[in-house]
Amino acid sequence: MRSHRGGCADQGVLPFDVAPDPAAAPLPRRRPASRALPEAERQVRRRLRSDAFGSRGWPAGTELLIDLDRTPREGELALARDRGRLQIGVLERRLGRWALLSDHGTTWLSNAARYVGTVIEISPPLAGMPSDPPADPA
Repeated sequence: MRSHRGGCADQGVLPFDVAPDPAAAPLPRRRPASRALPEAERQVRRRLRSDAFGSRGWPAGTELLIDLDRTPREGELALARDRGRLQIGVLERRLGRWALLSDHGTTWLSNAARYVGTVIEISPPLAGMPSDPPADPA
């Protein structure tokens, strides 16, 4: 059988148009799981563990507020999971591929990379403050 007319006249055409089943009910529309969460749970806070963005004035210990619902655009600080590792950097397109840029260099993203979120707020630590609170002497 052929999918188009032509060739031998005795060959039939494949039936690609299937009639809808009248007994089948339409599926209910589901909201994405992340949108079902309250806004407080869609935004998470993380701290930088290294000085990868020191040139921007964000030393280690800088607190980042990450929006998990927002897809990063080029030039924004993005969080991505690639090959099982969580990566952070400024999203840029270099040589036709997406990459995360930081002071430590360029991290090329593979096709399997998934964007976790976009940094929407940055608060550098106060000068002279310890990055970790002191332990309580008990």
